Amino acid sequence: MNQDIASISSNLDKTMKAQQFDKVVEAILAGKYSWACVLMLRFAGYNPLHYIPYRTYNRLLKENSQASRVNQQQNENIKLLKQPNDSRTDSNVSSNCLTKIKDIPYLEVVGKQKTEIRGSSLDRRLAQ
Repeated sequence: MNQDIASISSNLDKTMKAQQFDKVVEAILAGKYSWACVLMLRFAGYNPLHYIPYRTYNRLLKENSQASRVNQQQNENIKLLKQPNDSRTDSNVSSNCLTKIKDIPYLEVVGKQKTEIRGSSLDRRLAQ
């Protein structure tokens, strides 16, 4: 029994690198089972499109490429926050802020507005 497990793990090492395996585990822990399947197929050298529909594959790629971009931005922000204040430059901080909020000149305070919900003209016709 132990030999079987050892041979399986050695085959896994040949097929998938530790970083790749970590990505699959992260996807599973995040509840993204479909993405984990896509990653396993890719890392094993298979084309995921042979196993899942094209639309599903594109949706998964889009969702997870956006998620990876968000994670990269968060990591960059954390690195900036960890730097001492002296090493941070104002231009570096301001450029990061501007990339997040592109429409700063258009910010305005909006007061609470009362909106009345009125029935349609059908309600008026029925009331007559």
